[in-house]
Amino acid sequence: METASDRTALSLLSRLQQKQERWEEAVNSIDFSHSRRKARRTINKLTGRSRRCSRLCPISAKSIASQLVKNGAHKTSGRDSTRLINKQLSDPWKITTPEAHSVSEPFRPEEFAAALRRLKPGKSPGLDSIFPEFLLHAGSALKSWFFNFLNSCMRQLKIPKIWRRALVVAISKPEKPLGDPKSYRPISLLCVPFKILERLIYARIETIIDPLLPQEQAGFRHGRLAVDQVTLLTHNIEAGT
Repeated sequence: METASDRTALSLLSRLQQKQERWEEAVNSIDFSHSRRKARRTINKLTGRSRRCSRLCPISAKSIASQLVKNGAHKTSGRDSTRLINKQLSDPWKITTPEAHSVSEPFRPEEFAAALRRLKPGKSPGLDSIFPEFLLHAGSALKSWFFNFLNSCMRQLKIPKIWRRALVVAISKPEKPLGDPKSYRPISLLCVPFKILERLIYARIETIIDPLLPQEQAGFRHGRLAVDQVTLLTHNIEAGT
């Protein structure tokens, strides 16, 4: 005999089934090929992540972009800078590492695996829209192809044009007036595959370049902290140097 509890349970299951059917219908109706904005708006509405801008930027994006370009402009022409960089890199490219490996020789599988392990998930992609998770969870066939592709770039000294570009995002500086273009700093989002190539090259030249850097430099150096600089400064003061 059906009890009140049974009827309540059946009613609840029926409502849940109806909600599931409406959810599946809404999800299946999303079409990214026609209007990504509309599809994203639908997803945000379904997941409760409807975003509303609480504060509008009082300055145009063009004004911010013009200021960022002005801040990063080279004092010399792009061609002169390229020629200078190529000249400075021509000799170090032939140097051998302390492990007796040539800097320009093909990458080894263990180097590639170490570079992938240092890749952090959850990071924003560059202009190629390739997320770190794509490479972290890729199969052996894709990783093998990518490994050979990086070695081809190393051998031919060429990289895809899209890797030379960055997606620049302007971030407002804390406690600065939002109406001033100088109150924004840029963040450059590079292509994730290009970051892998950078790490492979950096791992090889770090042992060569680091001994040549002065003791006073702590930025962008492995194992150097601000406290080390304070200790060095204190030692120099006490020694009278």
